[in-house]
Amino acid sequence: MWLLLAPFVVYEVMFASNFWNDMVVGVAVLLLAFYGLVCSWRNRRVSIAAGGLLGLLGLWQVTRPFVVPTAGPLPLWGDAVVGVLLAALGGRVMREARTASLPEQAQASRR
Repeated sequence: MWLLLAPFVVYEVMFASNFWNDMVVGVAVLLLAFYGLVCSWRNRRVSIAAGGLLGLLGLWQVTRPFVVPTAGPLPLWGDAVVGVLLAALGGRVMREARTASLPEQAQASRR
């Protein structure tokens, strides 16, 4: 939610260089969260690819403020912190999806 709200709350210039980046990444994170919610409603596991995409989005958020100019120091560090959190969450989702699939693979190999 921070990525979608920060451009309107924090940035002094509405269409700063990182405005659209935060909007696109925020919408992508929201879609991944909705995907995870639907998976939990249907008692299915989240795919490893979803965690990987979340992790990549997080890594992009960490590195982008240092490569592309931002609207100031607050958006720079805000995006970097959010990126670290997203990357950590993506890694956790990947680990959980991987450990959930290991017993299924072991059971399938016993057949």
